[in-house]
Amino acid sequence: MAAVNQTKKQRIDEAREAARLAREKREKRQRTMKVLVPTLVSLGVILLVAVVVAVIALQPKAAVALPGGPKNMASNGILYVQKGSEAQYVPTPGLKKGQKPVAPATGDAPVKVQTYVDLTCEACKAFEGQNATQLEQMVADGKISLEIKPVAILQGAYTSDYPDRAANLAACVANYAPSGFLDALVTLYKNQGTEQTPGLSNDRMISLIRSAGVRNDRVESCIRGGSFRSWVTSATQLATSDPNLQGPQGFATPTVTVNGKLWDRQNDIISVINRAAQG
Repeated sequence: MAAVNQTKKQRIDEAREAARLAREKREKRQRTMKVLVPTLVSLGVILLVAVVVAVIALQPKAAVALPGGPKNMASNGILYVQKGSEAQYVPTPGLKKGQKPVAPATGDAPVKVQTYVDLTCEACKAFEGQNATQLEQMVADGKISLEIKPVAILQGAYTSDYPDRAANLAACVANYAPSGFLDALVTLYKNQGTEQTPGLSNDRMISLIRSAGVRNDRVESCIRGGSFRSWVTSATQLATSDPNLQGPQGFATPTVTVNGKLWDRQNDIISVINRAAQG
């Protein structure tokens, strides 16, 4: 309480000082709120995002369906090893529904080569054109085992489901006419469809493999009926999600491993294999 003997001027000055202090306190509180409220809101958003991300991260990844697969592709690929003086495929039973791919018995070859190929891929066509004959000869000579794994990753590059159908064809041939598998691939690459078009129809692909010597009613029925389309999806998902098969831009075709080591695409693959053979 102000003293009784204060002058009028003193009382006015005191009231002004009290008002000033109150005003400064109010302004300070307002400035604090201007900073604090947006910060709390931002923090709340960050925390909410973090919770959402955490919840998403904790969600179990969808398991790849295992629909079963073609004969002679128990590893999701067809394996070639030396037999006499030739490269011969290794017969295997087809995978049953729910059964995971199994590693193949690669024989005595010192170098194990795996190729993941999309039959509609231009780079795969170039790779096969440059290396297929020599790779097959290296198998026949006992230098390597060669496992060919068809996948379908170029669905967006064509206006139809040509990549899936081409991989299904490979599975059909492996299942019903495995001795014609390599010849079928050669002619499909040679007559490959053009990107941004529907690609090759089933009838056209059947006509091509017939010309390559694969004449089998069950193969053709399998192609037209898409018998292994579910397997194509599963095999592709398993390959593209394998961290050991990821290049600088992720999974791409052709992907090649030599004794389990990913080919870097910078060095000639035959040279890489020869170096691996030398230890």
